[in-house]
Amino acid sequence: MTIKPTDQLAKKRWEAIPGDVRKKLEDNVFCSSCGVTTIVNYEVDSTDFMIILKGSCKTCNGQVARVID
Repeated sequence: MTIKPTDQLAKKRWEAIPGDVRKKLEDNVFCSSCGVTTIVNYEVDSTDFMIILKGSCKTCNGQVARVID
């Protein structure tokens, strides 16, 4: 899994979340084609104090995102 941080503060906040919780968040992303999936090859970004993971669906490689507030 590749993490491409685009926002250093978001990266620090993401890494402050315990690893088991991060894994659950990565494995619970909605894809419009596949339904619930795992996000892969994602970037860590933020907006309005929320962490945003932007990446690809593990199943179909479509674009997916996960907002963590």
